[in-house]
Amino acid sequence: MRHQISRRHFTKLVISAAIVGFNPDARSWVTEANNAARPFDRVPKLDGSLLVDEASRREIAIDQGNMFHRVPAAVLRPRSVEDIVAMVRYANQHKLKVAIRGDGHSRYGQTQAEAGLVIDSRSLNAVDVRTPDSADAQPGAFWSSVADATLAKGVTPLVFPSTCLAITVGGTLNAGGMGTTSHLYGAQVDNVAELDVVTGDGHLVTCSAERERELFEMVLAGQGQCGVIVRARLRLMPAPSHIMLHELTYTSLDDYLADHLRLVREAHFDGQYGTIMRDQSGKWRFVIEVGKFFTPPNEPNVRALKGDLRFASAAAPARMTYHDYLFRFEARNAAIPAGRPSPFITMYIPASATKDYLSNILSLSPEAAALSQFSFYPLNTGRFTRPLFKVPSEEQAFAFALFRSLKAGDEAALSALLANNRDLLAKMTAVGGKRYAPYSMVISSAEWQAHYGPEVWPRLVAAKAKYDPNRVLSPNPAIFGEK
Repeated sequence: MRHQISRRHFTKLVISAAIVGFNPDARSWVTEANNAARPFDRVPKLDGSLLVDEASRREIAIDQGNMFHRVPAAVLRPRSVEDIVAMVRYANQHKLKVAIRGDGHSRYGQTQAEAGLVIDSRSLNAVDVRTPDSADAQPGAFWSSVADATLAKGVTPLVFPSTCLAITVGGTLNAGGMGTTSHLYGAQVDNVAELDVVTGDGHLVTCSAERERELFEMVLAGQGQCGVIVRARLRLMPAPSHIMLHELTYTSLDDYLADHLRLVREAHFDGQYGTIMRDQSGKWRFVIEVGKFFTPPNEPNVRALKGDLRFASAAAPARMTYHDYLFRFEARNAAIPAGRPSPFITMYIPASATKDYLSNILSLSPEAAALSQFSFYPLNTGRFTRPLFKVPSEEQAFAFALFRSLKAGDEAALSALLANNRDLLAKMTAVGGKRYAPYSMVISSAEWQAHYGPEVWPRLVAAKAKYDPNRVLSPNPAIFGEK
């Protein structure tokens, strides 16, 4: 897999910088090469590696948004949970900021720590299918690895990421995690039974709904503010062998919205997704994709399940294995060119405000929109139970995912696109919408307070003070006004 670190490259990085300590007066690391026997605080013994060479630090000082570049003082490649415990405690002693990064799918620098410590979680990537009901995954495990491990045992998590499995378990659980089955099961964070967490003050704590519940709820979708997830127990269900997919195309926006909401409310289908796309003539068309899981010979009749829907046309039902369904976008994702500024935004709009809100996007010119299609699908908000994963207060809402990107170097176009993002997010907030944290741009502490609301915000503030009293964890997106 393209995301794995080769043994040769890893060994080269380890050899490149042997760190022995930290000089608190000079605020710099001490290596075997520059140790002049001056007093310094020794780095604890590690199973993994602590790297300070420029190549390693610059390599991790970027995310897939390609807009923020914050170079850390060091990179930790842990080989054990104890490495993370030890280095978080060390960071507390020396007032070093700490961020954890998987494959860097954040868009606005949330996984970076200027002059701090970045933990590269990808070296902790084990997946253990314990029982037919649960699997334990380390934070750096890709969801593709979770799929491989669970499907081999005939089971599956309830929610996989919608369009990409090359993202890490820790990354999506810090954010929330959405999938095509979320209308039935909520977010990925709603389907976690237990966590092992290294708190901001360096304690390893096992938490769940029954044990250390407040930590559990302030870590799931908590953007790394209170702790580093080092193990997640994922709920499982029996895996289907196949899915029958049916694609419905609409020309009427009213019919599209009504049928989307009806389908998700009635929950006849196991998977539901939507796309709004612009054709070459500049006209928008609206697509619903529904899927029904099955195991042969019991093949579903999706045509009968469609009922009296008002689509303009329908593709023939497509039959594929459940494995192929999960992995169907991976080849496309691998072909996406790297290095482009990509200020994605994702948000949730109350169903009652959705049609009017859509006009803000559908009226954009192709140049101003910087996209030819976007993801658009409905949710039953009652399925989302974690306090830090915010959705609108109405019973149904629509998810908008605007995957926008530009050629590198066009600063004027990027500035215009960011301004449009801010306008769209402001209008979203005005109609009672909520933002998806990792794709929400950089906002002020006051805006975060409004986002979480008067019931949840005080809980997050109290949890930050309790579990990360020195505020070393996740300096971005500056939820509490500090970087």
